[in-house]
Amino acid sequence: MSLNNNNLLYHKIKKEILNKIKTMPPNERIPSRNDLMKEYNVTRTTIDRAISELIGEGYLYSKDGSGTYVSENVSSIVQKSSVKTVNWGVILPNIMHDTYPGILRGVEDVANECGRSTIICNTDNNFEKQANYIIKLIESGVEGIVIVPVISDEVSDITPFKLLQEKNIPFVFCNRSVTGISSAPTVMSNSFYGGYIATKHLIKQGYRRIGYISRPLYQVSLDRYQGYKSAVAEAGIDLGDNYVIFEESFAIENPGYESTKLLLQNNPPVDAIFCFNDMLAKGAYQAITEAGLKVGHDIGIVGYDNTYICESLPVKLTSVQFKTHEIGTKAAELLLDIINGDVSKKNKVIVLQPELVVRESCGNQRNRN
Repeated sequence: MSLNNNNLLYHKIKKEILNKIKTMPPNERIPSRNDLMKEYNVTRTTIDRAISELIGEGYLYSKDGSGTYVSENVSSIVQKSSVKTVNWGVILPNIMHDTYPGILRGVEDVANECGRSTIICNTDNNFEKQANYIIKLIESGVEGIVIVPVISDEVSDITPFKLLQEKNIPFVFCNRSVTGISSAPTVMSNSFYGGYIATKHLIKQGYRRIGYISRPLYQVSLDRYQGYKSAVAEAGIDLGDNYVIFEESFAIENPGYESTKLLLQNNPPVDAIFCFNDMLAKGAYQAITEAGLKVGHDIGIVGYDNTYICESLPVKLTSVQFKTHEIGTKAAELLLDIINGDVSKKNKVIVLQPELVVRESCGNQRNRN
């Protein structure tokens, strides 16, 4: 990965200098700081910081006007430090879900670069499991946590996050924040814009009776709905409430299927559907096919998340790309900055812009009229 983050670069250089020290005998002089700058192609500030910390940790000692030397007891320090593992917790609703592996990979890539390991916890969108995992991670002594908070039909429990704040354990939210928890950094995608560009694309293709089907109402589904409404209003299209369906539960076995059947009963029926995610789009395909209609010809469909589902459907699905790896990377970099004392990052919110990946599921209606 690109080491464009100063903290990541510093940790990498410190680690490489430490590896060099481990191969040198005690009291041997290490290369000068200017030589190290040239060897690693970094600034003097980066080298000074790495050397200063290695001196503070006992690996090196300096002599005024003479240079920096390997400590006599470096072997015992290395032996003690080698058994210590610094861990980050990563709490996800479900690692099997298509958006979360990318987030995890982004976090792990950064953790690996700065010498951390990760402990992965799956909550299954259950508040009790989320609370238990947070307590276990606190007891295990994690340095920090990246969290995709639970979304559920139940009332949110913020007690575990308050406990993290009391224990001064830094954490970063991904995808969404948690109501009632202030001073928590967050990395998310611009769901309003994603809903807007998805609906705008359908309108550009000539569709006018555009429905929106979604998971139950929460902040992300509301943001995508507002993006949808903004694009429709901008185009001067007047659609009733019966063109929008928020499903009643996250536990529906075939999401999108029954909602699409309802939209097809409208008078006049929908000619396109913007789906909250690709899984709902898959259910919509089934309902449309059973009605004797064809996706991309009779009805346009746009999904969200750009998962493997898009290429697996008989008519390849146009979808909004959710930048999962970048979200994980940014969250981990933010966590590292906070751990290293950058207080300006404790309230930071990073919003990434999604992109539309166009395939075959919304053909141009203007060409048929």
